[in-house]
Formats: sequence, C-alpha cells, structure tokens
Amino acid sequence: MRASRFTRLLIADLPVKVICLAAAVILLLFHRVTTLSDRFFSVPLDVSTPAGLAVASSFPKTVRITLRGASDAIFPILEEDVQASVSLDSHRTPGVYRADVKVDRKGTAQGVEPLEIRVDPQTITFTLEPLAEKKVTLTPDVKGTPAYGYELVQTDLVPSTLVIRGAKSRVASIASLPTEEIDLTGRTSSFAARVKILLPNSLVKAAGDAAADFRATIQETTAQHYFDGVAVTPANLSSHLELKNMPPAGRIKVQGSQLAVDAVHPEQLSLAVDLGAVHRPGTYTLPTRPDPVAGLIVLDWEPKDVTVTVAAR
Repeated sequence: MRASRFTRLLIADLPVKVICLAAAVILLLFHRVTTLSDRFFSVPLDVSTPAGLAVASSFPKTVRITLRGASDAIFPILEEDVQASVSLDSHRTPGVYRADVKVDRKGTAQGVEPLEIRVDPQTITFTLEPLAEKKVTLTPDVKGTPAYGYELVQTDLVPSTLVIRGAKSRVASIASLPTEEIDLTGRTSSFAARVKILLPNSLVKAAGDAAADFRATIQETTAQHYFDGVAVTPANLSSHLELKNMPPAGRIKVQGSQLAVDAVHPEQLSLAVDLGAVHRPGTYTLPTRPDPVAGLIVLDWEPKDVTVTVAAR
C-alpha cells in the first residue's frame, strides 16, 4: 500500500520533474565551463628523424599550446614542462609524410586535473631526403673602414672551411658561408675575435663548432705628397761675402704615414745650398739637398741645383 502510494508520488508530474533535473544538470555543466580558464603560449617543436635521412621541407619551429583548466591550477605550470614533439623514426625511405604533434607533460604540468591541452598545428607535413655532408669555404663579412690614416692590410680566418650536414637538396646549393658581421669602423690597430658562422637555415647543421677565429691586420696608411713653395736656403756662406740673388722656391716629394704627411706644412720644409766652398765673389752652380723631416722620407726634390751670385760684403 505504501509502495503504491510512493510510486504514485514519484510519477506525479513526471515531465516537470525531468525538465527540472535536466535544467539542474545543464546549470552544473555551465557553471563548471564558466569557471575554467584558458592559457596560451608557444613551445619549441622537437623533431626526430631516422638515421641516414634529414628533413628537407620547412616546418614550424614552435607550436601554440592552449591549456584549459582551473586558473589557480594552470597558471603555475611552467612552459618548459609542456613539451611538443614529432617522431619520424618509423619512416625509412625518402618521401613526404604527415605526422601528428605529440604533447607530453612533466614537472609542474603533471597531476593537474582537470586539464585540457590543445596544440596548433596538430599535424605537420615533412619531406625526408638522404642526409648529405659537404665542405664549404668560410668568408668573413667585413663592414666599415678603419679610422682615417689607417687601412686594412690582411684578414685571416681559421678554419677557412666547415663541414655542413643536411638534406641533400639543401646542402647541394651551398658553396660558401659568411661569418657574422665584423665592424672595422674607426679601428686603429690589429685585432682578433671569435666569430659565428651564419647557417642559411635551421635545416642545415654544422659538423662541429659553427665558429672561427678571425684576425685583421690594420696599419697606418702610407702616403706620398709633393709640397710646393719650399724655400731654398743658403748655408755656410763666408762672413765677408753676401748673396746677390735668392734662389727661387722649389718642391719636395715626401713619403710617410698619412697622419704624418697631413701634419707637415710647406714652411717646415727647406732645400739647403752649401756655400762653404765659396771663398771669392762670382757666379756658382751648386747642388741642393733637402733638410730631413722627422717621420718622413724624401723621395724627390726640385731643383737639384741652383745658380747663385756671390759678391764681397
């Protein structure tokens, strides 16, 4: 009797009760959904290839990770504890293959529930080719010029070659590789530096250290210059004689560092005429000689000799 009464109460207004129960379930699910948060970041993509093969096609170096869960649970997760990878090890022959991106959890990402992890892209297409090696020459990428008065005489790069590895088609097109930029601007002395070798892309690797020792030899620039209007100066004339005519100005050609040549003025130069052998009045043709100038070499001068007239004082 009691069971029958209970059954009648249970089924009374059954449609209304079902609707209320469904509404309660929907509200519960909506509450759970609205209390979850999303977090986005990118992580490196690790790609493993079988021995003897290499990836020839471009592919994303990072993938986008979406974490969905309780905000107080997902935001403490370290990015490095979510790892993305693709394994191509099952493919043994060259070809085009499509592979899924696998996401693994470790460290702070372990034991977090509820946690939904999405990755974008989910699948990637790869082209595999035979792995090849090649020796290429290295070229220093020298920019700029030394300071005024200095010049680059020589450059050395050790080693001068590098062995590279990669997919056959990628390696075949490379004949040489540049270093990172080496700036000579304003330099006044020789120097040495360890420089990186710039690889064309991440699909080509260096077999060893992708760096070289660079040395530049810088020295002062050597310059030659003619100076006009150089005075011809008599010397050692006897005190009882005097010079009746002054020889015309001459010119001198000197050589030295650019800075030393620039610092010279014509009045600092002179051509000497030795009158020490003249003891009586008359007209004489005598040789000239340039007076020395510190830091410079005299290459030539004019006139080589002058005619002077000497009279009694």
